[in-house]
Amino acid sequence: MSLEELMGNLSLRPNNRHRGRRRRDRPKLFILRGLPGSGKSTLARQIRNEFGSAEIFSTDDFFRDESGRYHFKARELREAHEWNKERAKEAMEEGLNPIIIDNTNIHAWEMKPYVRMGLDNGYYIIFKEPETSWKNDIHRLHRKTQNGVPLDKIARMKEDFEPVSSIYDVLDSEPPSRFSSWH
Repeated sequence: MSLEELMGNLSLRPNNRHRGRRRRDRPKLFILRGLPGSGKSTLARQIRNEFGSAEIFSTDDFFRDESGRYHFKARELREAHEWNKERAKEAMEEGLNPIIIDNTNIHAWEMKPYVRMGLDNGYYIIFKEPETSWKNDIHRLHRKTQNGVPLDKIARMKEDFEPVSSIYDVLDSEPPSRFSSWH
């Protein structure tokens, strides 16, 4: 009997139908990114509405008081990011679905802890940016930002914005040495 007869219709190619189904059945982790004022929080709410519910995690929430007012303190930014990562980690360990990370995520390395946590907990990871007409117009962004980010800061962030097309762009990224303990 020949090898061909023994193998029959066996294919060594991956079965994409099952791979797609597994992806569809996995919990979703949306990692939003974009400049301040670009519409990330609106996009997060749209995703939540589309799914009926969702857990939204934003580092900005660390700086909000009980009445919802925003009080940014640069010296507390590292603590705020750690707080947000810890909340997201707990939600992923509980298997909540979907989870939305609503941060600027200008640099690929800023998303790395979330991507790692998502992979460790079986999440399908989706990067999304608002598709607003003003997402690259720094003057309109400055007018629209909810947290009063200065125009020059938005301009620097736009200049530094790194394209990301896959989780590998994120996993292969490294922070500058001054941020190496952040992830």
